[in-house]
Amino acid sequence: MADLATRPNTAVITVNPVPDPMYQSLLREVKGLAASITGAVVDSPEAVVRITTDANLASKVASGIEALRKKYKDPIVQHGREIDAAFKPLSDPLEKAKGEAATKIRTFNDEQRKRQAAIDAENARKAREAAELQRMIDEENAKLRAQQTVDQDTGEVSGPDLIAPEPVPVFIPPAPVIQKAATVTGSATEKMVRRWKIIDFKFLPDEYKLPNEKALNAVTKAGVSKIPGVEIWMEPEVSFRAKRS
Repeated sequence: MADLATRPNTAVITVNPVPDPMYQSLLREVKGLAASITGAVVDSPEAVVRITTDANLASKVASGIEALRKKYKDPIVQHGREIDAAFKPLSDPLEKAKGEAATKIRTFNDEQRKRQAAIDAENARKAREAAELQRMIDEENAKLRAQQTVDQDTGEVSGPDLIAPEPVPVFIPPAPVIQKAATVTGSATEKMVRRWKIIDFKFLPDEYKLPNEKALNAVTKAGVSKIPGVEIWMEPEVSFRAKRS
């Protein structure tokens, strides 16, 4: 960081290569070679030699183009890297802190969900027990009603008293999960998102299996001619290699 702090605040960088005489020279060469190659008719061994000469000249010109491009772009890229490096001590701690904040909220809500699951189980147990006890009371009251008599004149019921209904159980209140916390500075929102991992590749549908093209290219170039499920064939390929000056 000390090195970055001592660097100058400004830099003079050329950003337009078009007026550069080297650029203009390359542009003329490109136009000439492109026209020569595009207009060429390859109908004889001599024509193959001529177009090969032009194609290799094109490779040399391409090398010059790349060198000039890097001459203009590399300082910009380097300064961009230095600017990014200067800002990392500012951005990295904040991103790390925000990640820790998200983890703490998730951890709290995970604990609340565990508590809620336990509460739900306990409330369900209470409800089942109350329902079962009420069922037993209802059965017993049915028997007791059979033993009661009603005076036809007064309507007075005589006989054993009925058992009082089972009181409604006291349920535990839920453990709140904070799905959105709104503050004067903004909000934090927790939402469920789908994640995945492959647990058994052999059951994976074919449309989700991608060939390893890099590995296939490497082994076929090395001479492998047979791979199950892969068609391998030979076909001509023309390459150009310009001689060094």
